[in-house]
Amino acid sequence: MSDALFSSEVEPADTRYLWRLWFADVLDLATSAWVGWGVLRMVDVERTGGSLVVAGVVTWLLLSLASGLSGWTLWRGLVGLRLVADGSAPGVARGLGRAFVVPVDLAISPFLQRRYLDRLLKVQPEAVALLSKRWQRGLGWQVFWLVMVLGAVWFIVMPTRREAVTYLKRLDGWRCCHAKTPPSAFKCSTSLWRARGAAESGDAQAQAIMADCPRASGTLEP
Repeated sequence: MSDALFSSEVEPADTRYLWRLWFADVLDLATSAWVGWGVLRMVDVERTGGSLVVAGVVTWLLLSLASGLSGWTLWRGLVGLRLVADGSAPGVARGLGRAFVVPVDLAISPFLQRRYLDRLLKVQPEAVALLSKRWQRGLGWQVFWLVMVLGAVWFIVMPTRREAVTYLKRLDGWRCCHAKTPPSAFKCSTSLWRARGAAESGDAQAQAIMADCPRASGTLEP
């Protein structure tokens, strides 16, 4: 009994919290990809495999830098862990360095049962009880990333200018403009909203479509 107690006390943090940190890192990577996709839709650029990868990588680097400054990410906060180095936030250099080693650590740590690359950077997870004062001090960083995720959801769900214009040029768009019950009422309303905003900002293509859309011009009630 005493041996078991002693071993738990000296067990490294990266072993005790291995799976909680692994789970949080996986979700942080997924969040970066999601937010990057949302950013591409927000700026309405052509989305290719390469652009999606670049957007996800840039977002991951920014998330890692923020994590270095605070020790927190959205998902680490939800699993009750903070990353520390010598008892304080890891710092920008370690945060950025961790951005490159986490994918490797995620692949090898389930087999090795250690976070060797985290050890190399001299960072480790520290348990923080949910809703405790220490946890609440990191809430601002968690809320920031939550807002980013919700913003990405908005831009992913809503059509881009290009998608709205393309939709309104088609048969379903004609039905939408002339109150002929389009297949998707949500797509109709959101496309009209997006195209109207583009027209008001001076987009000539959107203006031409709005001029030929009775519902958008107000000459036909929905």
